[in-house]
Amino acid sequence: TRKELIAKIERWIDHDKDHPICWLNGPAGSGKSAVAQTIAEHCNDNRRLAASFFFFRGSGYRSKFERFIPTLAYQLSLSVPATEPFIRRVLQSEPAITHQSRSYQFQKLMIEP
Repeated sequence: TRKELIAKIERWIDHDKDHPICWLNGPAGSGKSAVAQTIAEHCNDNRRLAASFFFFRGSGYRSKFERFIPTLAYQLSLSVPATEPFIRRVLQSEPAITHQSRSYQFQKLMIEP
């Protein structure tokens, strides 16, 4: 059931440091987004969520991949305040960074800070 899956993922979050990625897959309409949203809320409630982003098919600009990394960087700067000066410095020194490759953006806005 969904409750069992959520409990399993919560245990993974708390205990499995050897496998840093949880891949949730299934057919359309099977509840993946609802489970992911519940997990994100749980992590946020426990002050363990650095950032989140949900793509929704058909929602226009909100689900464009171009917004993914900048949105995560912004959320990271809020949830981990020590990263904010680093992210701000990158944005000030490279104002066109959103036109760079996603891997470059990820490196500069997420990994380095």
